[in-house]
Amino acid sequence: MQTRALETLVRILQVQSFGEAAQLQNMTLSALSMQMKALEAELDAELFDRSFRPPRLTPLGRKVAEQAKGVISGVAELHELANAGAGLSGSFQLGFIQSASARILPKFVTLAAEREKRASFRYSSNLSEALTEQVALGQLDAAIVTRVEGGARGLHVDLIASEPMALAVPVALAQLDAVQLSQQVPFIHFRPSTGIGKLIAASLGAEVPPQNTLVLDSIEACMECVKEGVGYTVLPLPDIRRYADGRVHVVEGAMEGLTRDLVMLTRDDAQAQRWRPRLLSLVRDAA
Repeated sequence: MQTRALETLVRILQVQSFGEAAQLQNMTLSALSMQMKALEAELDAELFDRSFRPPRLTPLGRKVAEQAKGVISGVAELHELANAGAGLSGSFQLGFIQSASARILPKFVTLAAEREKRASFRYSSNLSEALTEQVALGQLDAAIVTRVEGGARGLHVDLIASEPMALAVPVALAQLDAVQLSQQVPFIHFRPSTGIGKLIAASLGAEVPPQNTLVLDSIEACMECVKEGVGYTVLPLPDIRRYADGRVHVVEGAMEGLTRDLVMLTRDDAQAQRWRPRLLSLVRDAA
């Protein structure tokens, strides 16, 4: 019996969808279906009720999938024992928020290729909330997100970097104070539903509230608007520096005490505990 088939079965249990499970396992839907039929034949058991479309796990199928988690974990422990000290091995699913994928991912790919030749990585990008949910469901091994109070949902949290928030203003408006800015030009607010956006929204209560707000879902778009003189924005300083040019005046101390914590989320279990330190080291070195 191949553990790959058991991994697919567990994935179906997690996502309750053949199609989504096939995508996460990097398989075609037909290949996944054939793999599950072969597993049923090998076990001589009906794991799926195919009177439904898509097929649903039977009570026995759910029980087998739950038991399979222990088998997979045991196999992983054997590999870990055999390869102690050899570094990361196997395939890892990693998720990055937009700003981290732009700044950290390229260097991470390079470092991983140099240091962890026995491991392979697949990457995806999404909002902090979605990535957190995917780690909790086992769809991702780790995610790089913005720390939000109460948002980790029992997951293991490791700090990667604490980044100060700063103010980016069109250079032509650099002489204006906060009150004048809020009255004369729109505040360009990066998507309030995101981790960064929530930090920004919280800061607006303590600062001078803007009279007009323009909401955008891209950090790059926010900075381009500042360059064109459309308005001003608050973002993590590394992101401002990444996109700023001579048209942008950066006020680093304007948001004193306000920082964005970039963290790595993983499941809080024995399996993740074995590979977490090496993965965290890679991410921190790339940040």
